Amino acid sequence: MQTPDIIRYVCWAAFLVAIVAFVYMYTQYRRVKNFKFAIGTEPMQELAAKIRNGAKRFVEALYKWIVVAGLVLFLILIFVMGIDVALLFLFGLTITAIAELIGMSIATLANVRTAATAYEFKDLPLESEVANDESYDDKAKAEIAKANAEANAKINNTAITASQICGLAVMTAGIIGVAFVVLITPWSGFFAQPGKTAILIVKRVTGHSLGWSIMAMFARVPGGIFTKAADEGADLIGKVFMHFKEDDARNPAVLADFIGDNVNDIKGNMADLGESFVATPVTAIIAAVVTFGNPENEAVLIAAVAFPFILMIAGLIGSIVGLFYASHARKSKNPERQINASLSIAAGFAMVGGLVGSMYLFKGSAVPGVFKYGAVTGFICDVLGIAAGVVVGFVSKYFTDLKSRMVAGISQRAKQSNALAIVEAQVVGWISVPFEVIIVAIAAYVAGRVGDTYGSSIMAAGLLSFIAQPIAADAFGPIADNAGGIVESCDCGHRTRSRTDIIDAFGNSSAAVGKAFAICSAAAVVLTQIKTFSAAAGIANVNLLNGDVQLGNLIGGALMAFFCGLLWKYTNEAANEMAAECKKQFARPEVVNGQEEPDSEACVTIATNDAVKRTITPVVVVIAETLLIGFIFGPYAMAGCLQGTSLVGIILAIYFSNAGGAADNAKKRYEAGLEDNEEENFMPGTEEFEAAHDATVACDTVGDGQKDVVAVSCDIFMKIMGTLATMLAPMFSQYALLL
Repeated sequence: MQTPDIIRYVCWAAFLVAIVAFVYMYTQYRRVKNFKFAIGTEPMQELAAKIRNGAKRFVEALYKWIVVAGLVLFLILIFVMGIDVALLFLFGLTITAIAELIGMSIATLANVRTAATAYEFKDLPLESEVANDESYDDKAKAEIAKANAEANAKINNTAITASQICGLAVMTAGIIGVAFVVLITPWSGFFAQPGKTAILIVKRVTGHSLGWSIMAMFARVPGGIFTKAADEGADLIGKVFMHFKEDDARNPAVLADFIGDNVNDIKGNMADLGESFVATPVTAIIAAVVTFGNPENEAVLIAAVAFPFILMIAGLIGSIVGLFYASHARKSKNPERQINASLSIAAGFAMVGGLVGSMYLFKGSAVPGVFKYGAVTGFICDVLGIAAGVVVGFVSKYFTDLKSRMVAGISQRAKQSNALAIVEAQVVGWISVPFEVIIVAIAAYVAGRVGDTYGSSIMAAGLLSFIAQPIAADAFGPIADNAGGIVESCDCGHRTRSRTDIIDAFGNSSAAVGKAFAICSAAAVVLTQIKTFSAAAGIANVNLLNGDVQLGNLIGGALMAFFCGLLWKYTNEAANEMAAECKKQFARPEVVNGQEEPDSEACVTIATNDAVKRTITPVVVVIAETLLIGFIFGPYAMAGCLQGTSLVGIILAIYFSNAGGAADNAKKRYEAGLEDNEEENFMPGTEEFEAAHDATVACDTVGDGQKDVVAVSCDIFMKIMGTLATMLAPMFSQYALLL
């Protein structure tokens, strides 16, 4: 049976908007690549080339494992689900890999362009330099302030121009993938047949989504281990042991740290949020099928399948407009205003698209017990998701921002001891949990009340309808961080470093917001996946007093804790090897004195090997857990397992993310001069100041693995399990051993 017109129209519209986005990305890519911005000095270009080559080496080593794992899963899916599902799995795996490589490619070009743009203004006095200088009159100070605003805007624009490509690449790939799957699936496959809930569309969209999920795990886990091994090794030995600056060229782990910013904070984050973005329309389609999947509700089903595409299209258009505005500002004191304005524009487009789409598609829809407010029900759920994402971002910023009271409290504790600073950071992480959880829970609850399971899925889709924005904001961070590192390593002067520090400080906070979006989206998706799994498995009511459900709850929660501990252990082992290598090299006076270059390649090799060889186990854990629980204990235990995993996973992800983010910025408060105090003689170089700074470095070492490895992997764990369980739900109901 041919696909209905409205679904074909929105799919083709999605392709059209994706083409527009691709053309825009290409023009912005050429702006960066063809030296629209400054290219820097020869040492800067040489260092950037090393970063680019190191990232390429890591990707080549990692993709050998991905190819093997992908082929194994492909063969299994052919046997279990059919050749069509297996091919769509490979399609998902491939298209997300392409999007990630585009993002990493532009990031490794933009880092040196951003550094070089800042270096262009090395002779321009900073506002702080002339503020109390009586040789400058008010007019001269005003002109210098104006010149600095224009300089900052140009530096910001360089980084934003590249970071927006990362967000748009993921969003474009996601829209193309899901639209293609829906477009090639016969409409007859949308209707459930008696006793057969594994209908064609459910199998195909979950197979495609699984490809994105597997790639996300392979990107996040090894990428996180790589970057944190390098970062912790560089900080512990370079800063604490040798008292070098952040990115001192004598530190052999610094190059690996630069590379890690790209393979994890760019590539890994793109995969993570991309997986969430694809999972939301997939979950909405499945929710539509299980809610309206009978011929009597065909008109509503058509509208329900089309609606998430409207949200994605509106969000993508809004993201293009907003990011264009952000990357072309003429004056700026900080990048936060540019990014926030861009976010507001994209959110506005998403809401307008949701309103128009909901009123048009659901006009006259009347499904008892589902659409409580008629045609505007979809719009209400969409707004709930958008509001939840924005509010969670602000909450995360409150707990992790460089200038927040919470972070200042950690840096103050560091004046007493590193133990107190570490404990305070963990306290911040734990205290932040209920605020973010309650926001998501209330949004999901209200959406479920007004739109049932489908409403909850639209809440998640609304939250991620403009995902290019948080991805771009997150990618801005590592580009800025790399730019500052290149400036420091190439000795470009304090003015240049001060200007890159401005964007670096915001980049760290924007990364925390990006992680909050990833975790919040995962929570929204998983809450809906539990409902869609139950419907696909044919279990109408999951009773918490049921022994199978309780068993699954406990096992799911326990294995999530085991997964977190395993990742943290791997990160710690890799960091230990890195620290040992740095100590060995610093035993040579020629390296310490700068007479001989450190063997940075040795550190890159250690980080690459340690990360890649530890990739398979976490993937095996999540897949094995899903298969064993489902095929041994059955669908009720699997539903309980999804609940236990999501409950523990969401809480731990928020805790780890905010504790680590706050610890990182507590360290940066000392490095940004926010803890200097001349009256108390607490200045860089004094024994007290250096001891406190060392304490924050130790605190950050604990937080690094928490926020950049464990937290960001929890949500992927949950989504892989939910996707795989939904795909195999009918088989769990038929073939479980202990049914």
